[in-house]
Amino acid sequence: MSHETNHHAPEEKGPEKKSGFTSKLEKQAVSLLLAKDELEKKNIELENAMLDARKATRARDLFLANMSHELRTPINTILGLNELILRESQDETIRGYALDIKQAGGILVSLVSDILDFSKIQSGKMEIVEGTYDISSLLNDLINSISIPLRKKKLRLALEIAPDIPYKLSGDEIHLRQIIGNLLSNAVKYTKTGTVTMRLSWKEAEDDRIILEFSVEDTGIGVKEKDIARIFETFNRLDMEASSTEEGSGLGLAVTNHLVKMMGGILEVKSEYGKGSVFSFEIPQKVINREPLGDFQEQYNRSVKNSISYREKFIAPLAKILVVDDNAMNLAVAQDLLRKTKLQIDVASSGEECLEMLKRKAYHLICMDHMMPVMDGVQTLHAIRDMEGNPSRNIPIIALTANAVVGAKEYYLNAGFEDYLSKPIEPEKLEDMLITYLPKELVYLTGETNNSAAEEESLHAINEESLIDMGINAAQGLKYMGGSRFLYEQVLRDFREILLEKEEQLKVMLSKEDVSGYAIIVHALKGNARNVGADELADEAFELEKKSKAGSLEEVEVRSPILFSMMHTLGENLDRYLTSDVFAKEMPKEETKTKDSISDEEWKEKLQVLNTRLDDFDGDGIAQSIQELKQFALSEDKQKLLRICEKAVNDFAYDVAMDIVSSAL
Repeated sequence: MSHETNHHAPEEKGPEKKSGFTSKLEKQAVSLLLAKDELEKKNIELENAMLDARKATRARDLFLANMSHELRTPINTILGLNELILRESQDETIRGYALDIKQAGGILVSLVSDILDFSKIQSGKMEIVEGTYDISSLLNDLINSISIPLRKKKLRLALEIAPDIPYKLSGDEIHLRQIIGNLLSNAVKYTKTGTVTMRLSWKEAEDDRIILEFSVEDTGIGVKEKDIARIFETFNRLDMEASSTEEGSGLGLAVTNHLVKMMGGILEVKSEYGKGSVFSFEIPQKVINREPLGDFQEQYNRSVKNSISYREKFIAPLAKILVVDDNAMNLAVAQDLLRKTKLQIDVASSGEECLEMLKRKAYHLICMDHMMPVMDGVQTLHAIRDMEGNPSRNIPIIALTANAVVGAKEYYLNAGFEDYLSKPIEPEKLEDMLITYLPKELVYLTGETNNSAAEEESLHAINEESLIDMGINAAQGLKYMGGSRFLYEQVLRDFREILLEKEEQLKVMLSKEDVSGYAIIVHALKGNARNVGADELADEAFELEKKSKAGSLEEVEVRSPILFSMMHTLGENLDRYLTSDVFAKEMPKEETKTKDSISDEEWKEKLQVLNTRLDDFDGDGIAQSIQELKQFALSEDKQKLLRICEKAVNDFAYDVAMDIVSSAL
C-alpha cells in the first residue's frame, strides 16, 4: 500500500504544477495588459499635450495677429495727430518733440508689422501675391524710406543700379519692398559712419523671366563669424553690447529670410566684424516691358544736389494744393520740400481718399502719384474730371511718377495730366512747375533778394491807419499773409490790378447775361478782397455771389453798380496810397489791448448764433462769429473749443463743428 501510495503521490502533485505555470502566465498577461493600459494612457496624455500645444500655438498666433491689428488703430491716430502738430506748429521746440514722436512711432509701426508677419508665417497664412510694378517706383520709395535717418546720421547712399534692367516687372512687389526695406533700414541702423550701398543687377532666365540680383552693403558694426549662422533666428539680436543703442525686435531678418525663401530665393550674408556686412539675394521675376530703366543713379545724384543747394523760388501762403501718394514717406518728403514756400498742403494716401477730400475742399492744384493700388493716378484723374459739383474739377493735375522712360511725357499728357515730374523729385523742377500752373495772383516770386533783408526794407512800407480809412483791415490782411509785411506789400500792389481785371470780367458776364460765369468771378473777387482785409468789399461780393448762384439776373443787375462803385473807389484810393509819401511812413506798432471778459450767458448766446450759422452753411457768418468770440478773454477750454471748431470749418466738416458747439450749449 505504501508503495502504491508513493507511486501515485507525484501524479497528485501534477495539477498543482500546472496551476503554478498558468498562474505565471496569467501574471505576465496581466502585466502586459497593465503596460498596454499605461501606454495607452501615456499616448492619450501625449496626444492631449500635443493638442494643448497646438491650441496654445494657435492662440498665440491669433493673439499676435489680433494684437498687431488692434495696435495699428491707436498708433495711426497718434501719428495722425502728431502730423497735424508738425503741419500747424511754428514753435521749433514743439516741432522737435513732434519729430521725435514721429520717429518713435515709425519704429513702433515696424515692430507691429514684424509681429504680424511672423504670426502669419508661423501659421502658414503668408501668401505671395503677384502683380505688375515699376522698378523705378520701387527704388524711389525705398530711398525715401531711409532718407531721414540717412540725413540724421550723415551717411552716404551709393547706388549701383543696372541702367538696362527692364523697368516693368511682375512679382510680389509688396513683399519685395519689405525685404529690401528691412535690409536697408538695418544697414542704416547699424552704421555710424560711412556708406550704405544698394546694388541691383539682373540676368536672363527662361520663359520671359529674369533673375533680380540685389544686395545691400554697409560700413557698420558687422557680425562675428560665430554668430552668422544664428543671424536669421527669431527674437535674436546679436552682439547686444555693440547694438545696445539701436531699437528693434530681432524679428526683421527672420521675417525677411522667410519671405525670400517663399519668393524662390536664398538670403545670404557676408560680414567682417567691425567693418561691415553685405546681405544679398536673387529672386525670379516676370518681364512685362523690356524698356530699360535708364540712368537712375544720375537722376538721384541730381535730386540730392538740388536739395542741398535748395532755396525757395516763391511763396504762396494762400494757394491750396493736394498731394496724393500711397507711400507715406513720399508724402512726407513732398511736404518737407515745399515747407518754405508756405503753401497750404493737404495729403491723401489713395485715389479714393483724394476724391473724398475734393468733396469737402477746393484746391488750386493736385500732384498725384501714378502707381497706386485699387485706383491708380490715371483712374483717379478721370474720376476727378467726371465728378459733378466738384469745384476742383478743372484744376491742373501733375503726375508724380518714377516712370522716366522714353515716351513717358506723351503718355501722361495724353492721359489728361497737365504735366509730369519724375522721381526722385528735384525741388527746383517741382517749384518751377508749381509757379507755372498755380494761379498767378497767388504766387509771389522771391527772386534773388534775401528774404530777411526784403522784410526789413518793407517794415516802413505799410501804414495801417491809412489802409483802415479806405476800408482795408491791415492787421487781418497781415494775418492772412502769415505776418509777412514783405508779402502783404506785394499783395496790395497785385490787388489793385485784380480789381481792374475783375470789374471788366464781371461787366462782360452781365452783358452776356451769364449769371453762372458771374458767380465764378465774383466768388474769386470775394476771396481776393478777404485776403487783403477788404472785408466790406468781400461782404458785398458775397451777397452778389449768392444772388448769381440762385440765378437772379435782375437782382444781380440792380446791385452790381454798388459793387463796381466800391471797387472803383478802393482802386483809386490804393493808387494814391501806393504812390504817395504816406506809403513810406512807418507802420505804427500795435498796442497790446486788454481783452474784455464774457459772461457764461453771453458766451452761450453767441455760441447759439454760431450753431445756427453752421446749420445754414453760412461760411462768412461762421467766420464772423468765431472772430467775435476770439476778441474776448476766454478760458483755455473755450479757446480750445474755438480752435477745434475753426479747424473743422476750414476742412468743411460742418457736422463736426456743430457737434463741438452743441456739446458746449
